Amino acid sequence: MTATPPSDFFELSAILTGFRVRTLRLAQQDADFYGVFEKVYGSAQLGDLIAFYTARRQAGSAAQQIGEAILADGSPVAETARALMVFWYLGQIAPHDGSEDLHIPSANHYAQALAWRAVQAHPTGVSTLRFGYWATPPAPFDDYL
Repeated sequence: MTATPPSDFFELSAILTGFRVRTLRLAQQDADFYGVFEKVYGSAQLGDLIAFYTARRQAGSAAQQIGEAILADGSPVAETARALMVFWYLGQIAPHDGSEDLHIPSANHYAQALAWRAVQAHPTGVSTLRFGYWATPPAPFDDYL
């Protein structure tokens, strides 16, 4: 069993993805994004990214400023942040060691990937919606975030 993700992980992920913390926590319940990222990509790299975020937040920086600092050229955590964004959006991850062993750890990671919410869709064969849902207009986009 994986340790409970720190709240900073979700707040950081919300800045990087544009999704609400609540949405990310729901995805985490179905697919262990935190634990798998920590294991596959590296706990040291994830720890450095969270520490970078926490230091900026405690210094009073706004979310936009934090995101820009994390992703800036030369940022020591930009690569880790980009890997985390890919994992949240596509459910794909590769080890930090530079190998190109990109993979999807589980069907749940694929099904819970944020790309599906961003396009207001679901993967083939995976839906919690009822038969005939396509006959009604979709919910407002903000409901998916």
